[in-house]
Amino acid sequence: MLAEWQGGSAAEWRAAWGVPLVEAYASIGSTNDRALELAAGAGNAFAVVVADEQTEGRGRRGATWHSPAGSGLWMSTVLPGSRPAPHVTLLVGLAVAEAIEAATEGVRVGLKWPNDLFVGRRKLGGVLCESAGAAVVAGIGINLRPVPVIDRATSLETESGNALPASILAGFIVAALRRRPLDGATLDAGVLADLGARDTLLGAEVDTDEHGRGTARGIDAFGALLLERPDGSRVRVVAGSIRPL
Repeated sequence: MLAEWQGGSAAEWRAAWGVPLVEAYASIGSTNDRALELAAGAGNAFAVVVADEQTEGRGRRGATWHSPAGSGLWMSTVLPGSRPAPHVTLLVGLAVAEAIEAATEGVRVGLKWPNDLFVGRRKLGGVLCESAGAAVVAGIGINLRPVPVIDRATSLETESGNALPASILAGFIVAALRRRPLDGATLDAGVLADLGARDTLLGAEVDTDEHGRGTARGIDAFGALLLERPDGSRVRVVAGSIRPL
């Protein structure tokens, strides 16, 4: 564990972000794995784990998440509450999108159901919410610098022209997560409107693992993607990948 990260000690970042604990690593297998360990302890809601590099970073459905040193913000946060809901990933993604826009200028972040953050047609980052028992953690990966090995990706430096420090963005993300209720049974009308304004799939022809091809018609109150099939019927997509056609 690092005694100092991004010019400050863990204790200084803990105080600045108003969280119970911050752990920083030069390199770690997965920040989510460590956050899940911390989630087992009492009083650790919003505890944060950050790393300069992940050697075993992962995305949805076990996909590898490239997290090279110095290229991005790799962080995980223990979420409050004890009931993971299918839409928690969308709420976290919405908070992260708002944080990125607050921390930068001229960058508009879209959300691709269920967990990707896009600028235009290029992927900027993603969210991975995982649970172990009653604990839920949110893993967040944002490309701050260009990563040539990642196809069809972009970075905040590319989009904004500025090299935003990871610590600054982490602070904005923690603040945005603390502002948004994350444990409701459904998504309310205001959240659905916010999601709809950022939905990169809305109205697009897509191919889904679960129900085949159709037109994406938004997100319902439980966080499912609504798919209109060629015969006009609508079904809820709750799992699998979505590929724009």
